[in-house]
This record gives sequence, C-alpha cells and structure tokens, in this order.
Amino acid sequence: MRASVFLRAALLAIASMASVSAGDAQAPVGSVVLTVAGKVANTNRPVYDERRDVFFAYHERGFDDAFSFDLAMLDSLGQKEVHIEYENWPEPMSPSGPLLEDVLETAGCAPGPLGTLALDGYATTITGEKRRAHEWIVATRANGRRLAIGGRGPLWLVYDPPGERPALTEESENWPWAVFFIRCL
Repeated sequence: MRASVFLRAALLAIASMASVSAGDAQAPVGSVVLTVAGKVANTNRPVYDERRDVFFAYHERGFDDAFSFDLAMLDSLGQKEVHIEYENWPEPMSPSGPLLEDVLETAGCAPGPLGTLALDGYATTITGEKRRAHEWIVATRANGRRLAIGGRGPLWLVYDPPGERPALTEESENWPWAVFFIRCL
C-alpha cells in the first residue's frame, strides 16, 4: 500500500514536470547541465555573477537572462533517438534526448541563430537556417547510456542527416559535443 502511494506520488511529480509550461520557470533540483541565455523570455536562475559563476567567468560568458536545466528537466521534455554510423567510427551510435526546439521553447528562446559552448571552450554557431533545416536533439545518452564528461557529454547536439553524411573531420562543427551553454542570438 505504502509503495503504491509513493509510486503514484512519483508518477504525479514526473507528469507535472512534463507539463510545466515555460512561463512557470521551474528551477532545477539536480546539478545543472545546460544553461540557455541571451534572447530568452523565461528565466529560472539569477543574473550572472562572476564570483558565483566562476566557470562562465573563465569562459568570459556573462548574461542577464538565462534558463538552466538539470537532466530530469531535459528528460521530462521527451526523448528522440537518431541513428548515425560512419565508416571510421568503432560502432554505430544512437544518441537520444529532447528535441532542441523543445528545450529552446522552454527557455523562451528567440528564433534565429544559436551560439554553443563546450566544456573545453570550443564554440560554434548554428545558423537560423541550419537550425530550421534539421531536427536537432540535445542528446543526453548514446546507445542507452548517459553521455559522460570525457566522452561527448554532458550534452551533444546532433541530428540525423538523411542522405547526407558529413566527413568525420567535420563532426564537431556539425554536431557540437560536451555542450553546457547555448546563447540565443
């Protein structure tokens, strides 16, 4: 009996997380893995402070408006899986995670280009055209396992390019990995 009450409460909590609208500005409970800043309409974290936000300060990325996500928040947005395989890879990959557009909608991100930043400082821009041309996902897993830091984690922005296979040397430009920050430009 007690277990079923706990299970119902847990399912209700998960369902309510999935139905939270962007305007509710749910705050992360777990460790933050993604911050979306810039032209965002919804915020759930304080303004950048160089003393508190030392990793953002190290990367010289300040912001006034930002929305942060933990893994549970990303998982609550649903999951999409894509399958990618390249001749020089040791095995096919099946990254999965929420659609990038669902993540951006939650943050109230303006349409248009995005700047991404990886843990190692690698930065790239996803043009508005490229953003619209592909169904991007914010991969939190690959082949059923959480993406790890030191691999492509915490997050990997990827899409399934049907009929098109970018050269392996262009992978990081096409699919930024180890992403922790997105700026809506």
